[in-house]
Formats: sequence, C-alpha cells, structure tokens
Amino acid sequence: MSIKQKKQKNPTSKKSTSKAQKVEKKKVNKRRSVKIKKRTSTTTKKTSRAKKKYKATSYLGEENFLANIKSYKLKKTEKYMNVSQKKHFVAILEIWKNLLMAEQDLTADKLQKNAPNFPDEADRATHEEGFTLELKTRERERRLLNKIDSSLEAIKDNIYGYCNSCGIEIGIRRLEARPTATRCIDCKTLEEIHERQQYG
Repeated sequence: MSIKQKKQKNPTSKKSTSKAQKVEKKKVNKRRSVKIKKRTSTTTKKTSRAKKKYKATSYLGEENFLANIKSYKLKKTEKYMNVSQKKHFVAILEIWKNLLMAEQDLTADKLQKNAPNFPDEADRATHEEGFTLELKTRERERRLLNKIDSSLEAIKDNIYGYCNSCGIEIGIRRLEARPTATRCIDCKTLEEIHERQQYG
C-alpha cells in the first residue's frame, strides 16, 4: 500500500472518530440536563410542600399548639439532652416563635388599617372590648416570646432541660408539655404552694 493511500484513509477515520465523540458528548449532556431537571423538580416540590404546610398552620392558641407537638422517640442507650433531643426542642421553639411573631404582625396591621367609625355607641363599645382582649392576649404572647428566646439561648449554653432551682433533669415529656419550663415538677409545685400561701 502506497503512502498516498494511507494518507487518504487517515482523514476519514479521524472524521468518523470525531463524529462519534460528538454524539457521545451530546448523550452525556442530555443525561446531565435530565438529572439537573429531576433535582430541581424535586427541590421545587419540597419547597412548595413546605410552603403549603406553613400556610396551612395557623396559631390557634398555646394549648392547641402544645397538644399537636409530636413526641420524641426515646432510646434506652441515649444520653439526656443529646444533639437529636436539642434539635427536637429547637424545632418546636422556632415554629412556636414564628407563629407568635406572625400573630403580632397581624395585630399591628389591624391597628394601622382598622379605624372604624361606629355611629352607634353600643357597637363601638363591643368593638373596643374585643380589641382590648386581643391586645391582652398579644401582651401575653410577647412575654412568651421572651421566654422562648431565653430557652433557645439556654440550648446554646447547654443548660436547657435542667432545673434552675435544684439542677436535676426536667424531663423530655415535661419539656414537650411546657417547652419553656425552667423548673422540675417538684420545684414548680413547691413554688406554686409558696405563692398560694403568700397571696392566697
């Protein structure tokens, strides 16, 4: 075979290999784009679900919120106030805080927008009475927000879940019933007895 014939064969082989490489690259790019689309679709689905859940959940009072808390599944070998337990209570406190802050914002909007002019004095009195009751509940919620903030700080300082008076464990179930609790059940009952004796 002559050198010219070899030279003639080489360019065709190069063209065929380059075409094959291009086809392979296209296939790889398609696969990547499909994977990226799947990831984005799953993330958007998750975020939309979370938004729907957040919109659906409205604050219906302290008792209802505490009653709907999912109880932590305790393991026999795990230590008290470990990382998973702390995360559990941080999540509870953060959700509670966000709901209370949303209620505070709603009341502030009502105060700014709502300026009714009632010709009847009885209607005005009932409206004012309802509004004062709402303001009282928001004041209680504001004090509760301060307690939630102090509880979150206590988790950061690794002192959450321990009694401020005697230093013993408050207990997971008591904290789920009252996430802002700072005293164990015994110290709390003693405190309530002293208050009754003093103030009647």
